[in-house]
Amino acid sequence: MKKHFWLIAFAAALLTGCMNGPSDPLYDAALGERTVCQAVKPVEGNDLLSAVPFNCPDLNVSTTLNELRDAGWRLENVRLGEDVQINGRMASEVEITVRKIY
Repeated sequence: MKKHFWLIAFAAALLTGCMNGPSDPLYDAALGERTVCQAVKPVEGNDLLSAVPFNCPDLNVSTTLNELRDAGWRLENVRLGEDVQINGRMASEVEITVRKIY
């Protein structure tokens, strides 16, 4: 009986340790939380918005819209800033607002 008790105690401790792993701010954010993220670099016309990397300082992460979506965030607003020229091509600073829905 003692052998089984220690085995159960060890298994419980192991499971508890697995559940307290590293946190991920994209998944751990509160439902309804909103944050504003800025594109790492100006977005050109042929860039796929879902693959553009965004800095989200409130969450302390750099991520894409695809990763945000997978973590339960949804796009609420897109703001295009000043047009700039990069290597003779037009681009815009982009800022997005996203909200955690699940």
